[in-house]
Amino acid sequence: MTVRTLLSCVLLLSLPAIGSAQDPHWTFETGGPIYSSPALHDDGIYVGSGDGHLYALDANTGAERWRFQTGGAVDSAPAVADGVVFVVSRDGHLYAVDAAQGTLRWSYATEGEQMLDFWDFYLSDPLVYEDMVVFGSGDGAIHALDRATGELRWRHATSEVVHAAPVGGDGLIYVGGFDGVLRALEPETGRVAWQFETEGNPSFPRGDIQRAAALVDGVLYFGSRDYRLYALDATDGRLLWSLEESGGWIIATPLVTADRIFFGASDGQRFYALERSTGAIAWTLPVFTRVFGTAVKVGDEVVFGGFNGRLMAVDPASGDVRWSYQTPASRERFDTVYDAEGGLTEEMQEMYGDGRGREAEMRLLTLGSIPANPAVRGSMVYFGTTEGVLYALDAAGRGGLE
Repeated sequence: MTVRTLLSCVLLLSLPAIGSAQDPHWTFETGGPIYSSPALHDDGIYVGSGDGHLYALDANTGAERWRFQTGGAVDSAPAVADGVVFVVSRDGHLYAVDAAQGTLRWSYATEGEQMLDFWDFYLSDPLVYEDMVVFGSGDGAIHALDRATGELRWRHATSEVVHAAPVGGDGLIYVGGFDGVLRALEPETGRVAWQFETEGNPSFPRGDIQRAAALVDGVLYFGSRDYRLYALDATDGRLLWSLEESGGWIIATPLVTADRIFFGASDGQRFYALERSTGAIAWTLPVFTRVFGTAVKVGDEVVFGGFNGRLMAVDPASGDVRWSYQTPASRERFDTVYDAEGGLTEEMQEMYGDGRGREAEMRLLTLGSIPANPAVRGSMVYFGTTEGVLYALDAAGRGGLE
């Protein structure tokens, strides 16, 4: 660890509780945890909740416009197009909801949803692609629907749950699954143009792909539970390079900029900056938490959330911590999970060691964890937490820890 990185860590751990000058612009409370990444569209913001609702809010004030009830947790990010919001629920349906009124246009039933394991927090975010909406399902298939009617265009079956979001571009649709395969599908038919199998490792031999790939300039970047980040040629699936993270899974979809790639790790509890052309490590920052969500660019800073209930902003060139926002739940309960040095408390370590790992994981989520991707407009950052609150935070003027 460099002196600069060590200083950033000390600053991060010693940040005081946020005062009134750094209070959120607004907050909105739902009735369940938020694993859905919020979606901005015009002057509205849309987000799903574990309480089974899709919410539409005024992005400027946080005032509720409407809520639409489904039969299960809404753990996918909404997609908005032509006055319709598309979202997937754990009741096994994709819903098309009128964006202005919050009324149902149509719904489509898959063969059913399921959670692969405790950490399978997210449903597949729908992709609006030309006149279709495409998504993966717990029934092990990728579904393509007519987005005006909900009629099935095609269905591509895999051998395992598909909760990663599809990505469209370069004339193909790319989607990974918990079977460890990234598929490039022909949009018209759903046939496989090419596919790539992750390497796997002894602990996770399938190399499960949990979240979406990032497609930038003909290259696909994605993480896997086999501890690797991959870069593939999007035209033929050829491996360009891969990076192994010694500590554990790489779940987050990476943020790709002109010259660098940014992403957080899971049990490795590090945040990475890589050189985009080679995959060489530019810097790493110990963050003492898992990062499953995608980082976002806010002005000249890179911002990301962690399971410790902190939203963090770093200098993309150096990795220095600029500022950090801590959720109220994290401020209140932080010492029930972490000690003063940022490691797990002795009680938490004992829980993991004596077979109470699930209990420890549930306690971690009480910190107002930030598991999903923030949304950004100007200096405003919108993010949801496991305490069921959507935050709107103005990042302007927060930078510059001395």
